[in-house]
Amino acid sequence: MSSMLNLSLYVITGNRRWKHEEVAEAALKAGVEIIQYREKEAPAKIMVEEARRIRKLCDEYDSTLIVNDRVDVAIACNADGVHVGQEDMPVEIVAEIFDGIIGVSVKTVEQAKRAERHADYFGAGSVFPTGTKETEVIGLEGVKRIVEATSVPVVAIGGINRENVLEVLETGVAGVAVVSAVAMADDPEKAARELLDLIENLEKEKVREPL
Repeated sequence: MSSMLNLSLYVITGNRRWKHEEVAEAALKAGVEIIQYREKEAPAKIMVEEARRIRKLCDEYDSTLIVNDRVDVAIACNADGVHVGQEDMPVEIVAEIFDGIIGVSVKTVEQAKRAERHADYFGAGSVFPTGTKETEVIGLEGVKRIVEATSVPVVAIGGINRENVLEVLETGVAGVAVVSAVAMADDPEKAARELLDLIENLEKEKVREPL
């Protein structure tokens, strides 16, 4: 994985309030540098068309595009990376056929250890309960255990918003991934910018802290 990859705020598209490309463009305008296209129900043809439109947007903003689950769609739209879960194509097989960034969803240290040879980053969660999908909540402590057990960058996901983002970052994660906090907002660009401001201000404070 490129050392230049900025995981600090990782925006995931996927709801029915805004189109995928609308969420992506709003986040990119706000300054987000990594977008994940996540679509679970559309036919492959539609997914490729949508992902290619987002690819063009990411190119315009010199940002990274990740496709969720579908390695075929990632290849078809020339995505920078693909993100797979524990029930998707095994990461070792993804690594054989896909030449790019590979992200893996994990809930436990054991899952992280099994995948760290091939993973460029982990998505750890759910940190908090979320309405996006039913999933096990591992909490801040669960995320922290994964961060401490691996040298692979960890992105926290699940129920993260303006109110709790700073405490999530204190676990030592490389960044946070959000869906509803941006994609369900009245103004996705504003929501993304507010999150970025919180993250950047925390980073500045850490730089200023005495050794």
